[in-house]
This record gives sequence, structure tokens and C-alpha cells, in this order.
Amino acid sequence: MREYFCDDLLPLSSSRPAPEPYDNCPATTDIRHGSFKAIGHVAAFDQSFTQYTRQRVPPGHSCCYGWCARVVVADPSLASPAACADANGMRESFCMRELEGGTSRPSSAPFERCPDALKPPEVLSFSAPASAQLDVSQTAQRRRDMQLADCCYGWCSIAPSGTVLKSSQPKTR
Repeated sequence: MREYFCDDLLPLSSSRPAPEPYDNCPATTDIRHGSFKAIGHVAAFDQSFTQYTRQRVPPGHSCCYGWCARVVVADPSLASPAACADANGMRESFCMRELEGGTSRPSSAPFERCPDALKPPEVLSFSAPASAQLDVSQTAQRRRDMQLADCCYGWCSIAPSGTVLKSSQPKTR
């Protein structure tokens, strides 16, 4: 999958600039921390994501970079929806860009570029399960809201015993 980061702290010029009108952006940079294990060490300037970001976040000075990362496609039967019914069940979700090259385990149309299940990234979850299924309704909503071809996954983690979850706190006046 492709991961991105955008930077607003830019030099006034670059010895190796991106194409105009983005020539104040360096053409490449080091990969920043992503959700999945990066393939390679260099992030390349991404003109389309830069344009998208500049339109959504005024004043529009961001430079965005992308790189490829390895995603672990999982067996959907290994997902554990029962964790959501547990008193210490904590709903978590993760959205990522759809896989450009497709997947060996596609979801149903119109999300066939999304794996039907994957191993969520350890760095972004309380407790990443072996498998999290595609959340079709969240995926559809995010695509409408963000106009990005994203795939969203949901699961429940079990909070350690003694953890007070927000929904279980007593109501006070």
C-alpha cells in the first residue's frame, strides 16, 4: 500500500526540486514513521496528494510524499467480533488507501481493491488482533466525506482489567 506524510516546514528552494508549480518542495525526502513496514528508505514527492492536501488545508503550502509499505492480508475467519460484546471491549478502527495493485483476498464490489481482512498496524492500535474485517459502512462514509479511495477496518480490543472505559464511568451532575 502507499503511505503518505505532508510537511509544511519547507525550504524556500531546493537543490533537487519537485516539478513546477511545486518547485519549492524537495523531490524526495527520508521516509517518516508510517503505519506499516516501509519498502525502501526514500519518500518521493506526490503531486496528486499535494494538490489534494493544499485544496483541503489552507493556505496550501504543504508538500506531500509517498512510499510503499507492506500490508499483511489476513484470513477474515480469524477476526474476533465477540471482543466487542465484552465489558472491557474497546472499538478501534483504521483506514488506509486502497491497494493500488489489488489484493489476493478482495472484498466485494465496489471495494474489490480492499482486502476483506488484514492485520491492523501494531503502532496504531491498543491491541492489534490477528485479523480485522473490512468495515463496509465506515469505508463508504469515509469515501464520501474525504473523496479518497480508502479502506477502513474495525475490531475490538480488550482493555486490561481495572481500566475504566469512558462508557462505564458513573454519571455525575
